[in-house]
Amino acid sequence: MTDNLSSRSYYASMIDHLQHGRYAEAEREAMAEIRQAPLAPQTWSLLGEALMHQGFGLAARRAFDRAWLLDPQADWVDGVHRHLEDVPAGPFREDVELLLQPKKVSVAIGIIAKNEERVIARCLSSLGSAADEIVLVDSGSTDRTVDIASGFPGVRIIRTGWQQSFSELRNEGLRQMSSDWVLWIDADEVLHPEDVAAVRETAGLFDELPLTPILYVWQMNQVSGTVMHEFSQARFFPLHRGLCYHGRVHEQIGPEQGDRLSFPAYRQPVRIRLLHDGYEPAVVADKNKLRRNLELLSLMTEEEPEQPGWWLYHARESLSLGLREQALASLEQAEAAALHVPSFARMLDIYMLTVKLRAAESDWSAVEASCQKALALHPDFPDALFYQAVAKLKQGYVLYREAEASLKQAKLGFSSYRGTVSPDYEISRWKADATIADIARSVGRFGDAAQVYRHLVEHFPHAESLQKPLRLIDEQRSVLNRLYED
Repeated sequence: MTDNLSSRSYYASMIDHLQHGRYAEAEREAMAEIRQAPLAPQTWSLLGEALMHQGFGLAARRAFDRAWLLDPQADWVDGVHRHLEDVPAGPFREDVELLLQPKKVSVAIGIIAKNEERVIARCLSSLGSAADEIVLVDSGSTDRTVDIASGFPGVRIIRTGWQQSFSELRNEGLRQMSSDWVLWIDADEVLHPEDVAAVRETAGLFDELPLTPILYVWQMNQVSGTVMHEFSQARFFPLHRGLCYHGRVHEQIGPEQGDRLSFPAYRQPVRIRLLHDGYEPAVVADKNKLRRNLELLSLMTEEEPEQPGWWLYHARESLSLGLREQALASLEQAEAAALHVPSFARMLDIYMLTVKLRAAESDWSAVEASCQKALALHPDFPDALFYQAVAKLKQGYVLYREAEASLKQAKLGFSSYRGTVSPDYEISRWKADATIADIARSVGRFGDAAQVYRHLVEHFPHAESLQKPLRLIDEQRSVLNRLYED
C-alpha cells in the first residue's frame, strides 16, 4: 500500500510539473522513479513527455516506445507519434540510454509444426536476430516443412510423433533448449519487423522479477480482410523456473507439480506483435483444426472435468462448429466448475461467450444477466457495458410493442368495460393515441408521430402536452434539412 501511495504521489508531482512547464523537474523525477520501478509504463510515458517538451525528440521516442512495450493497449500511441514528427531529434542522451538498457539474457524461440510448407519459410524469415536458438518440433510432416526449415541457419529440428497432445510437443521442445527465456511462435505467424529487437529487450526487463513472469504477446489475427487484436496468448517466459505445459490443446503454462491455476506469477501483456492468418476460414477448413481441437477437448473434459478452462475451450470450439446447444452446456459446466476453483482467471471469458450466444438467440434478459456478472468482476469492461446497453435497448423495443398493444386494447376497453368505477374518457379520445405517437417518436418513426400529433392538436387544442413533442420534431426536421443542404 505504501508503494502504491508513493507512486501516486510521484505521478501527481510529475504531472503538476508538466502542466506548469517545469519539464526538467518532471524529467528528473521520472528518471528517479524509473530507477526504483522500471516496469511502470506510465512513468516512461511521463518521461517521454518531459523530454519531448525540451526538444529531445529521439530520447522522447525511445521513452515512449518503452512505455508502449510495457502497455501495448495504450491509446495514446498514434497521437504521440504524430506529435513527435514536429519535434527535433535533439542531442544524444546517454543517461536515457543507460536507463533503457535491459539485462542481457539469451532467448530461444520454439515452434511446433506439421505440414506447414505454406508458411514455415515466412515464419522463420521474420525472426531475424530475435533469438539465440530456434527449436522446431516437427510431429510427422509429410510435405516439405522439414526441408524448408533445414535451409535456415541456426534452426534445430526435433522430430517426434503425435501423441494427441500439443503440450507434449512443447514440453519436448523445452527439454531441448538451453537459453534463459523462450518465446513460442506458431508456424502460421510472423514476428512484426519492428518488434524483433523487443524480444530480447523484454526478456531482459522481466528476468529478475521475484515472481515468475509469464508474458502475453499481441496476436494480430487476420480474418476475412480485417484484423482482430488479442492479448490473451501467454507465450513468453523464463526457462529455468520449473514451468511446463498442461493440456492436450489450448495448452496452459504452469509448474510441473502443484496447482497450475493458482501458482503465483507476474502476468502482463507486452508489445511483441505476431501477425497470424491461421484463422482465415479457408485455412481452418483445409486443416480441419476445429474438429481436431474439439476431439482433444472432449478427452480433456473427461480426464479433468473439474478444470473450468477445458470446458470453456470446449464451448468455444463447439460454437465455432455451429454446435450452439453443446456450447451453452459446456459454458454452464465451466461456470459450475469455476465456483470450486477461486484462482480461475477466465470467468470473464465464460460470461462474455454466454452473452454472445444468448444475443444470437435474442434472449436479452439472459444477455443482461451475464453482463451484470461480468461487470461485477470488471466494472469497466467495454464489451459487457456495450452488450448490456444493447440488451436494454432490445428489451425496450419489446416493451414498446407491448405498450402499444396495451394502448390499443385500452381504447377497445371502452366498448366492453361495464364496471362501477368510471374510466378516464380522455384516454379513448386522445391520450392513448398521443402515447402511441410518443412510442413512434421514441423509435425514430418521426413522420408517423407527427401525423398523429397534428391530428390530435387540431381536434384537442386544449391538450398542451401535445405541443412540446411537435416542437421537438420540427427542430429535428430543421437539423436534418440543414445537414442535407450541406
